[in-house]
Amino acid sequence: MLISLSDFISRTTPTGAALFLRWDGYHVFSIPRRELTHGGDRLRFFGVGGKRRSPDESWTDCALRESAEEIGAVVSAIHSAEQTYFLSAEGEVLTVRLLESGLRPRLILEKRAHSSYGSLASSQQTYYLLAFDASLRAKPQPSSEIAAILYLRDEHLQQMQTGDRPTLGHLLSTGAKIDLQPGIRLSPDVVCVPHGTAAFLTHQGARGWGLAVEG
Repeated sequence: MLISLSDFISRTTPTGAALFLRWDGYHVFSIPRRELTHGGDRLRFFGVGGKRRSPDESWTDCALRESAEEIGAVVSAIHSAEQTYFLSAEGEVLTVRLLESGLRPRLILEKRAHSSYGSLASSQQTYYLLAFDASLRAKPQPSSEIAAILYLRDEHLQQMQTGDRPTLGHLLSTGAKIDLQPGIRLSPDVVCVPHGTAAFLTHQGARGWGLAVEG
């Protein structure tokens, strides 16, 4: 399917960018501090990234800025994906080819349902996130806005693809790792829920759609 980003993204459309990252054989995910306040017995985790500051900020510049703000300036390069997928707000995954030149994202994520406490909480607007493969030059470090960095292996994502929602304690007991900000405590009984690009990866890993570039 051949598409152009301008077909559905205008200068006023809320958009953002994220990165698929791996370190030492693990997928890298962030747990924002806000999740500790609003999550209850569920703990959402995300890929690294966020909203564009303005329509003039490129998606790759946004991804690099957001990653530096969340995990430090440790991204060494952003890479073109071999294949681009479009994940619709209804959950349909399409294989697409972009008319635009330049680095190809691995994922274009369309979102209409927003949490009650995010930046688009009161908005009915559709939000689009472009997610790119990238590599790391050093181990990520959680910034002040990130409560923790969660490291999961392929088998953890495959387990979630079946519909299981493991607890943090179970993940850590089966080889996952977590780096917490000083003073942050997380209950081992909290249920870990993938969101955004992390949710996409729970399906991608199980179906063998490729992996992010290893750092």
